Amino acid sequence: MPKIVDHDERRRDIAHAVLRVIARDGVRGADLRTVARDAGWSTGVISHYFGDKQGLLVGALREAAEAVADRMRAISRLGDSAGRVHALLEAGMPLDEERAATCRIFYHFSSDGVSDPAFRGELANYYSWWRGAVATAIEDAQPAGLFQGHDPVELAESLVALAEGLGIQSLFDPDAMPPARLRDRLSGMIIQLQTSESQQVDHV
Repeated sequence: MPKIVDHDERRRDIAHAVLRVIARDGVRGADLRTVARDAGWSTGVISHYFGDKQGLLVGALREAAEAVADRMRAISRLGDSAGRVHALLEAGMPLDEERAATCRIFYHFSSDGVSDPAFRGELANYYSWWRGAVATAIEDAQPAGLFQGHDPVELAESLVALAEGLGIQSLFDPDAMPPARLRDRLSGMIIQLQTSESQQVDHV
């Protein structure tokens, strides 16, 4: 009986190999031959699933974005809406080895995404999803008196920008911006925003 090939699983395996190569060697190092060697498949198999290098890179970026989105979907099911805001922001920051590798991959793609429509579209979808998930968590927290006086969409835009900005600094200057400092800076800002409006009301 012939073996049944799970093509989706094989495509994911190849995409993960691309991501490993990019995390190690950057986007320019992710050619078909290198990816084939890392994945344990021939260049012919790689080409069959992804075509050329461009298709390979877009597929890998989509896989990385989906992995982060899966992590954020799991966080979105948390009952504590304020905790969800914090966890959703941390999900996209380089706070451990896995998240640091993912951030490096996104930043590698970002440099080409400005001029490449395929990369730009994938990255735009990722950021849109991230902002939307944070905005929903903020909105859910407001009935409990948190983040009062803030528009959820606008605040989500600012918080995602803060989380990513801190993450970029950490990747380039990890000694000055270690994970503990990233967490402290993010937590301090979230606590301030959670209570700032209610404090103003109390002083009226």
